[in-house]
Amino acid sequence: MFQGDLHIHTSASDGRLSPTEVAARAAALGLGFISITDHNTLSGLEPARQALRDTDVLLVPGVELSAQPEEGGELHLLGYGFEAEAEALREVCRQITRRKNEQMWGIVRRLRRAGVGINEAGLPALEDDEYVGRPLLAAMLVEDGVVRSTRQAFTRFLGTGGGAYVPMRRFDPQRCIEAIHEARGLAVLAHPRLETVDRWIHPLARMGLDGIETYRPRLAGNQQLYMEKAAEHFQLFVTGGSDLHGRDNEKPLGSFRVSGRQVEHFFGALTTRAACGPLVSWPSTDTG
Repeated sequence: MFQGDLHIHTSASDGRLSPTEVAARAAALGLGFISITDHNTLSGLEPARQALRDTDVLLVPGVELSAQPEEGGELHLLGYGFEAEAEALREVCRQITRRKNEQMWGIVRRLRRAGVGINEAGLPALEDDEYVGRPLLAAMLVEDGVVRSTRQAFTRFLGTGGGAYVPMRRFDPQRCIEAIHEARGLAVLAHPRLETVDRWIHPLARMGLDGIETYRPRLAGNQQLYMEKAAEHFQLFVTGGSDLHGRDNEKPLGSFRVSGRQVEHFFGALTTRAACGPLVSWPSTDTG
């Protein structure tokens, strides 16, 4: 069966496994396709591509962009199938990374005022392009014994409503979608909750959104059906993936898979609309 995972993070952003480790495990598991979708960086794609050169695993170029709408709340948009040398998309990644750095240092200052110290030597400088995210701060809080778990770190300090939370400076989701399209890629709403779809699917569809991530470990039954119906109503394709980070509390790569049949319209769009289409030959999805 033609199966795979279209949402995987590596050590290029906040994953535990390197791109080459992900590639090796995907090949060993017999996956038909994977997508490396690191946060706001494309740096993991080339190592993964090189590692998969002599395998049967298809690598779909991917990225996960962070948007902060003016209305509030962070949205994540997945880009797929874009050009390898997508400079406009790389520039958007840099701009978002700078904003994430600003957010991180704002949180650090609030933590300091609350009497919670962070080893600042382990953090990127404000002007760096190195990936940073709140999971890094959460891991540091756990390591220092301030909290017992990542979940507690977000509840007490880092998540929306937490004591040290600072939102990322505004970044229009339309800019993310436009950058993905300019690079001849496809734009997909990442891991949406029901309220996210209710609030955002119509505006995002008007901005040019191509798909919704519908199949994922934490979504099943009526919720999954709701996503499928929303996609059908707004004429969007569906995708699926595990959102794997390789953390101790996660199931390993390959535990969650989507079939080619489930995401066949996504594959069709890759071959006809995306930049990677002429570069790959997608196997038939008829057998699942």
